[in-house]
Amino acid sequence: MPVPALPGIACAGLALWLVHGMGAEPSTAYFTTHASAKGGYELQAGTETEIHEEIDGLDKHIRIENTGEADCFVRVKVFAGSVAEISYTLEGGSWQMGEGEYWYYGKILAPGEFSEELAASIKIPEGMEDKMENFDVIVVQECVPVFYRGDGTPYADWNRKIESGKETGEEAGEGAED
Repeated sequence: MPVPALPGIACAGLALWLVHGMGAEPSTAYFTTHASAKGGYELQAGTETEIHEEIDGLDKHIRIENTGEADCFVRVKVFAGSVAEISYTLEGGSWQMGEGEYWYYGKILAPGEFSEELAASIKIPEGMEDKMENFDVIVVQECVPVFYRGDGTPYADWNRKIESGKETGEEAGEGAED
């Protein structure tokens, strides 16, 4: 008995469905926002901070809030261009100038806590007052989780990096002072 022929439109539709069906899975996967992974490498998360700044003339009053879920250490760096000089006023004694011209906050910030104030004052050079109508002072802040040495002493590892599954810094054993 002869097999009935499919109409031309049905054949074209079937061919289109097969071509689309074969190529749909890879393109759909490309646009997917979810991916799963397996492995046993732990990342430290939960350290987040927020800058709170108040401007009063040529002074910027800076406080850092720990908005994360874990204790952290913070540091701040202030940029004001090459022509202006920056001077600092400290509230309390917890801010210390340190490596890389960062101001390091010497206390651990628990979640929800604020740092003491660090005030950055800009001094405009004589003769440039009229050229400094719009002047930006940039504040960069960073935070790291609190780590503990074998004896329980807390420390901040500002050199900690995670690259291609390998952790570097004091926590990974490079430069640790136990």
